[in-house]
Amino acid sequence: MSVELYDPVANPYAPGAGTPPPALVGRDRVIEQAEIALRRLKSARSSQHLLVTGLRGVGKTVLLGKLSAVAEHVGYRVIRVEAMSGDDPILSFLRQARRIVEEFDGSAKVGRALKSIESVSLTIAGTGVAVERQVATPDREALADVVTDIARAAADEDLGIMVALDEAQTLDTHDLRRLIAGIHRCGQDGLPFYGVFAGLPNLVGEIARAATYAERMFTVSDLGPLTPDQVIEAIVAPAEEIGVGWSKPAAELIVDHSDGFPFFVQTWAYHTWNAATDDPMSAADVERAAPNARHALDSSFFAARIARIPASEVAYVRTLASLGPGPHRSGEVAAAAGKSTAQVAAFRDRLIGEGVIFAPRYGWVEFAIPHFDRYVERAFST
Repeated sequence: MSVELYDPVANPYAPGAGTPPPALVGRDRVIEQAEIALRRLKSARSSQHLLVTGLRGVGKTVLLGKLSAVAEHVGYRVIRVEAMSGDDPILSFLRQARRIVEEFDGSAKVGRALKSIESVSLTIAGTGVAVERQVATPDREALADVVTDIARAAADEDLGIMVALDEAQTLDTHDLRRLIAGIHRCGQDGLPFYGVFAGLPNLVGEIARAATYAERMFTVSDLGPLTPDQVIEAIVAPAEEIGVGWSKPAAELIVDHSDGFPFFVQTWAYHTWNAATDDPMSAADVERAAPNARHALDSSFFAARIARIPASEVAYVRTLASLGPGPHRSGEVAAAAGKSTAQVAAFRDRLIGEGVIFAPRYGWVEFAIPHFDRYVERAFST
């Protein structure tokens, strides 16, 4: 085979942050259940909302994008918010809600929704509604009213509203409670509002702390690694569509290197394509790609997490990594660092806030990033 077949421009794999892979495998059941819930809510029938949890790199953001597309297809307007974007997530929610509602006819319900969104000033010109755009601190206590009011306005247009909240575990607990309260009220009133919250595995606990009834409002989809068969499907199917094959040993080697984490799967497949010379792609091609694949993961996926934290927190990360794959007791990490649990508590809490580690249960910590312990050991071994 000519190496020209493996044209890098035609490379079908997509290793990126939230970049949809060419074959979204292993998530069909979640998508199907979400579509049923969306259709039920639009028909004024009750349904549970969705929590999507998992470590970084398992495809939570990609799934949010897919569910958003499904929602739009069945008649929803979607508000997508990333709680760790640097922007105030509630302000982002309000801006998007305003844009959606302003597209509706100027009914009384639209006016009420805009009043809920905008606490500054409201002007009504003829049959249209316009909001004076001023900088203001949102009345966060009214967030539940915003949720119900925009859902009422959407229902009058035979539409629904879906909020897709990424990194939800970092949202302020009070804001989370208010948002959940609004969604709960929509359910009680038969309004078409669907909530999809994505985050690290500790999100379930954060939801429960935010509202005592919240765990009954949501189903939980914990996105773990793909199975070996799903990994093989994810790499073989896109290549077959353009007439390219993978040998079984090559595909199985990608399974081994990636441990089933979708981001790793895409990275290894992408670099193998670019390094390949055999037809079909062989295990030797995978090994030729290994330096580039590992460098890509180290320099972007892993190194970015280390680069943004101070030296004091890096010391905690190194200690946690030295203990091997987690989870580990907080006291065990502190003891390994030669300190008391209280002395390292601030470092632990900041790292949790930055999404580098999480607490799978009380008194325990674990890296939020697959294989991060291995990276830290490599990065600081010289």
